[in-house]
Amino acid sequence: MDENYARDKLARQGLDVRIYCEAAGMMPQIRLVSDDYSIPVYSCSGFDSLTAKFDLFTDAARAHSWHGRGTVVLHLGDYDPSGESIFDVIAEDVHAFLADAIPHKDPQDVAIFKRAALTPEMVAHYSLPTAPPKSSDSRTRSWRGIETCQLEALPPDILADIIQENIEAFLSEEILDQDREFELEERRIIAKALPAPGEG
Repeated sequence: MDENYARDKLARQGLDVRIYCEAAGMMPQIRLVSDDYSIPVYSCSGFDSLTAKFDLFTDAARAHSWHGRGTVVLHLGDYDPSGESIFDVIAEDVHAFLADAIPHKDPQDVAIFKRAALTPEMVAHYSLPTAPPKSSDSRTRSWRGIETCQLEALPPDILADIIQENIEAFLSEEILDQDREFELEERRIIAKALPAPGEG
């Protein structure tokens, strides 16, 4: 049981961090990295709906107003017209909600949106396979001459490094190291308090 105990690594960071992934099937792979930082992973399914945008705005506004915490939204998705457009619109809408609700604060300080992957630089750097954008996508005309790429094309170890790098860019390394040490000590305390196998 003590091995299942995990200290909340964000509690003392002053930030709430969350990851949104377009590929629901990749969420377990992403959690292998994010769980070590106590960061939740969400599917992008329905993320562009008004309800989802309002829920994210509400969470960010409460985190700021009640706890003085910013919210970081890391996005993992395909490099294509649909993924790029949806993420940009979500960020714009959430920031618009925040500007109305917290007029004295820059909304980009309250909710920080970052596209962690996939970027055109990553596609080129890792020589990832590409394909023309889907003709059925209405946004394709703005991508004329630009190739698309799937997030799944990134090797798992490289994706893990990218996620870790993006997370740690927002966190205090000193606090993170302290919390990991505290976690080990707290696990030892829990282990000592538990009855030995066969007892009780």
